[in-house]
Amino acid sequence: MPRATTPQTLAREITISGHGLHGARPSSVRLVPAVKPTGLVFKHLGSGVEIPVSSDFAGDIQLATTLVKDGVRLQTIEHLLSALVGLEVEHLLIEIEGEGTDIELPILDGSARPWMEAILEAGVRGLDGTRRFIKVLRPVEVERGGKHIRVSPYDGLRVRYTIDFAVTSLGRQSREMTITPEKYRAEVGAARTFCLEQEIEWMRSNGLALGGSLDNAVVYGAEGPLNESLRFHDEAVRHKILDLLGDIALLGAPLLGLIEAHAAGHALHVDLVKALLAERSAWTWAEATEAAIPHAKTPALFRPTLVAST
Repeated sequence: MPRATTPQTLAREITISGHGLHGARPSSVRLVPAVKPTGLVFKHLGSGVEIPVSSDFAGDIQLATTLVKDGVRLQTIEHLLSALVGLEVEHLLIEIEGEGTDIELPILDGSARPWMEAILEAGVRGLDGTRRFIKVLRPVEVERGGKHIRVSPYDGLRVRYTIDFAVTSLGRQSREMTITPEKYRAEVGAARTFCLEQEIEWMRSNGLALGGSLDNAVVYGAEGPLNESLRFHDEAVRHKILDLLGDIALLGAPLLGLIEAHAAGHALHVDLVKALLAERSAWTWAEATEAAIPHAKTPALFRPTLVAST
């Protein structure tokens, strides 16, 4: 079971700036602690538009996850959301500043590690009340063109993910783990986004990946990664787990269930979120209590030591 039993927010504000992966334009993100349980909410400072983190506002989801409302588009939100889900921070105002109303969050190093480090440095604190979970009661599955994703009952949050690429240097990778803040910090958060070398020309010609480089992505060529080193031998599938955790934030509440994904991606992740929410008999609300979660008292400040990448 999860360790936190009270609603969680940050102990202090965080501001991070950088450029987007695809448009290469600058943006700035400020994470503002909540004073009461409100969920995760983005606010576009230029227009004042607020967008709750919900599948109701999911936009383009092919290469990244996007929220859209009232003419505002916030792109590539999944790495920040993944760090928040992984570290059990579920109540926060996320203020976004950038050029125009179509803004990408900073890509940083291509993983969730910069967000994770900033969250751990700021610390996490509990709010009044009890954490509420979406608890899966029966399986829900989505399949499309040989790709599939399924959620079923589990007492906690567990992920089983498989990727399978025709490129020999990447190939088939599988990873299964129960998600806890400690596990996320050590085994998921540092995994970087990736692509195939053969895809770069097409992306650039279509105005994509303009801010991409070997500093913020792992690029797999025919003979292997073009980067000097990997952070994990199976970094690609770990990044898929990272993305999945960010995308399930669109449920609007933490999940108790086992997610099994094969060759999935953002689109299938979000389809699963929508399918589960639509199948009201497949889940119920569950509250965390000290009795239900042994040794789960949440410290006022959660600041474990970071593990160096390998």
